[in-house]
Amino acid sequence: MLDDCRPAPAYPVVQETIEEWPLDRLQRMVDETKGYYARDYSLWLGWNNIRYLIEAGLLQAGLMNRTLIIPSFVYARQCEFALDVCAAFVEMVNRGDAIGWDEWRAWPIEKQMGWKIPLGMMIDLNHLRETHAVVTMGEYLKLHSLSPDIEQGNGQWSDDTYHIHSRAIPNSWWDPPGVVRVEQQRPPFVLDASDPAAVHAFEVREQVKEKMEGLMEINQANVLDWIPVQKALQNMQLEVNDDANTELFLRAAGYEVLHTYQGARGFDLIKSVAIPIKQVARMHEVHGMLDDFGSWTDEVVHLEGEVHLYRKPGNLRFTSVANMQYFSRTVLYNLRSLPNLAALAERVDERMRERTGGRMWRAAHVRRGDFVTYGWTENSLEKHIKSVKGKLSRAPEVWQQIRNGQPAHTFDIPDAHLNPALYEGEIPNIDDPFYVATDERNPADLDYIRSQGGILIMDLLKPEDRNIVGWPLLITDILALAEQHVMARAAYFHGYGASSVAGGVLNLRAANGWDPRTTVVE
Repeated sequence: MLDDCRPAPAYPVVQETIEEWPLDRLQRMVDETKGYYARDYSLWLGWNNIRYLIEAGLLQAGLMNRTLIIPSFVYARQCEFALDVCAAFVEMVNRGDAIGWDEWRAWPIEKQMGWKIPLGMMIDLNHLRETHAVVTMGEYLKLHSLSPDIEQGNGQWSDDTYHIHSRAIPNSWWDPPGVVRVEQQRPPFVLDASDPAAVHAFEVREQVKEKMEGLMEINQANVLDWIPVQKALQNMQLEVNDDANTELFLRAAGYEVLHTYQGARGFDLIKSVAIPIKQVARMHEVHGMLDDFGSWTDEVVHLEGEVHLYRKPGNLRFTSVANMQYFSRTVLYNLRSLPNLAALAERVDERMRERTGGRMWRAAHVRRGDFVTYGWTENSLEKHIKSVKGKLSRAPEVWQQIRNGQPAHTFDIPDAHLNPALYEGEIPNIDDPFYVATDERNPADLDYIRSQGGILIMDLLKPEDRNIVGWPLLITDILALAEQHVMARAAYFHGYGASSVAGGVLNLRAANGWDPRTTVVE
């Protein structure tokens, strides 16, 4: 629990400071698009995963020139104080009742409760609307002369509830077995007889196809990573010294080159857009969202069901680098938190430098809670912290390389810039204290983290710092979001590749211009 964080009467009431667009302004925005795009939002998930759903919706709606409908609220799962403290500021609900799930019924009643957080407290809607057409579900209902109170508590679209006949994209149409979903298909390979390279690629197409099918059989996958494919073609003595030649051989053989993002630990749980990669799939299995659904003229197009888990960021892959960069910009620059969280992170950065003698500092995300229950992380906190300290001990060596060896560079993202700290500031020492963001709340365990050199958010925040954000810091989920911005300012960060938090921090660090060597997610 935060020590003495009970809000003073002077704390700002954030909901009253968020600008609400009048209905006529919203309608003008909607009128510039073809209609609405609705999704089913899994509101039982934590904020980072809800954000990933919204990111994907923004991509899909934007490409189809539709206005995205997003939830009016999300559910926060924990209060840093007693339930009644948070309930004094924001609506408290039983999450099982609100969502219609019985999964939490066996839990103590205090763990079943949650807080209904307006979405405008989690993202900067005004900034987002500078580049994307977006309405909340409540705004959509008002635009159709319906009460916002009828919004489904579980985030699912309902034609009956909302009195409209939408056109559904059935869940089974999105990416069933044998379908690789992309934003738009490209025309197939056409032989140019005047191009010797194209003629050669056409002549060896059957050999290339045999090699690719062999790789797919070995890997038990219908999508292959780029580097093994390129090496396989090199072993065939083909001239594939650059990506363009490699692509020519693949397309002539009936395979498509796809653009997407690297995951972590062999999965796509972190949904980061910081590291673009290429993959390869059979051309006949590649299906374009715009090709299949883009011509629909219905007022509301509704993507049914869950298309989030284990999918790539955006819930699809790309055939166009330009479209992938459009999505990257959406994630990195357009969809952002309220500015006060970044301002708080800047203050915490100053507090950390006070603890390290003015040197830059290191940070780690230590996920406990359900990850311990599921066996996804060390059961022993002592072993977990020892492992984290070992990872963070690499920081001084990495920074020596940046300062004295290979020049600093950014992640491969659009509109990248180098963080000035890459050239300024004293590098961390191995014995310096380090920042720890954690969901652990057991006082004895928190004291152990401190005894090992860890510094927690509650050790740094002063009353004047808390006033930057106000009472929302009582909500653990909002405090955790602020901590992502804090970790994005660290000179070195270590995160766990199975945690969505690591993906959020990775994206923030890429946007902040850090060298990729300073960010380790594994």
